[in-house]
Amino acid sequence: MGSAGLSSCGRRPEPQRAQAAAPAHPANDAALFLAGLPGRADGPFRQLEQAPSWRKYSQDLNVTWARAEKEQFAPVDAFQKRELAPIHTNSSFVFYPFSGPDVLYATRFFPDGKVFVLAGLERVGSVRKASDYPLDGLDKRLDGWNKALSSIFNRSFFVTSEMDSHFHGKVADGLLPMMMLLMARSGFTIDGLDFGHVDEAGKFVVESEDTGVRHPAVVLDFHKGTETVKRKLYYFCTRLDEPFEKDPAFSRFVRSQGTPDTLVKSASFLLHWKMCAAIRAQILETSNLIFQDDTGVAYHYFDNPDWQVKLYGEYSRPDRPFTNEYQKDLAAAFQDPGKVAPLGFSLGYGYGRRPSSMLLAKRVNSAK
Repeated sequence: MGSAGLSSCGRRPEPQRAQAAAPAHPANDAALFLAGLPGRADGPFRQLEQAPSWRKYSQDLNVTWARAEKEQFAPVDAFQKRELAPIHTNSSFVFYPFSGPDVLYATRFFPDGKVFVLAGLERVGSVRKASDYPLDGLDKRLDGWNKALSSIFNRSFFVTSEMDSHFHGKVADGLLPMMMLLMARSGFTIDGLDFGHVDEAGKFVVESEDTGVRHPAVVLDFHKGTETVKRKLYYFCTRLDEPFEKDPAFSRFVRSQGTPDTLVKSASFLLHWKMCAAIRAQILETSNLIFQDDTGVAYHYFDNPDWQVKLYGEYSRPDRPFTNEYQKDLAAAFQDPGKVAPLGFSLGYGYGRRPSSMLLAKRVNSAK
């Protein structure tokens, strides 16, 4: 469903114009440019927006995004309204480990979240300025972004090896620009951005923006449309296996945000393994709700009175190299029609090729 295959689908729509009242934050300007959405008339990317290569990029992405909204995102939104919205967990904190830059599904599944904490191995990167995009060669840069975006349209998740290829120097130096692009396309306005790290007490410490310094974390302040609700999104470049247990700083930060609604998808089955026992235990201990595919916490951990579990879709055997992660007890649970409801969309590693499934576990003791 990438843009290359959609460039000849009739007349391309005109690019959507950004709201005139949008704050003139440099990160928001950069996000709109990468998202193919024209920014402020006096913005720093204005000249680049006049380039034929950017206009074609914008028009192609408009077509691609419109099709994705109809075919890919609308069923997700319908599911959210039907199954997730009625559940009141009294949480406005969303935790998304092994996320990569996937702002898109985090905010789709949990649109009322006020604090989002994403974490993965991929580096943060920096905000590119207009001067980082010379007109000579702009078409190649934008073609790189088309290829980088193809994962979310063709698979519904980002492939680590492809992120290494596209982000680490070829398209960007980290995940931040992709996160900003997805935020802009999702209708969010970035109001502020700070790089930082977590100290021993689990407190986020702001660092001065310095190009050439590899920042371990970033926080973006944002809002949607005309809403006055202020939101924050954190991304941490951190290991979630043994180092998570040995250095408790990130664990303390996550705990300080409250009891989360936790999202896990396309996580390489890492939460099945002993090396991720500490992060798995924290998810099970602190979460109000866990919404995940089969790559998240193994099904047998929910076989106790603390959790009320509902299954969606159809469970299928994992693809290589994860065939050994097939869960017989989960497969058996999917045979009980009283536990299973329709999903309505494809998601994760089997996207578009085999049936998809999701598990929703709600803590019975909501006071915990």
